[in-house]
Amino acid sequence: MTEIPPTSSRDSDLVQLFLVGDGEAIREVDTWISQAAWSFRQRLSEDWEDILQEIRLELTRLLRRGSFRGDSSLKTYLWRVVNHTCIDRLRRRSRWRWQGLDDLDHRGVLAEGARQGVRNEFRDLMLRVVSQTSKDCHKLWQLVLEGYSYREMSQQLGVSEATLRVRVLRCRKKAVAVRDNLLEESAGV
Repeated sequence: MTEIPPTSSRDSDLVQLFLVGDGEAIREVDTWISQAAWSFRQRLSEDWEDILQEIRLELTRLLRRGSFRGDSSLKTYLWRVVNHTCIDRLRRRSRWRWQGLDDLDHRGVLAEGARQGVRNEFRDLMLRVVSQTSKDCHKLWQLVLEGYSYREMSQQLGVSEATLRVRVLRCRKKAVAVRDNLLEESAGV
């Protein structure tokens, strides 16, 4: 009769096989990842393949670092990694809502065949928006445009990264509100 190894021994073996690229171990872990992430599939539909890859990379990074200590089963550990990664992706997605030129089109800013006019109109609109925002916002945007990271900017300005992120977000919200007001005024609403 064959004795089944304890869960921690089997999990340790599976981790080692996964990290060296064993096909069977990878398939088993991929199945677990898909099962664990399934509840997020609808909300992450457009990013589904990307999030699965992000989970694999995060799991590999954590396993190489030795973060799995065997306090729980590998499957339980993996489910936690999957859930945290999916939730982080949803939070990132909800935090940043970029608005492109297509978003402006429904307000009549873009006209077919008037590319140069659109560029000039867009530039003029952005200049008007910037002129109605604070000097602090100008300084933050300048640092962002110069390629500084939030860490570098926070050190330069003498504030925490969290405080800086909040300030940048508030400046962005203010700029969007100013832009919307200017567009409404120009549309005669």
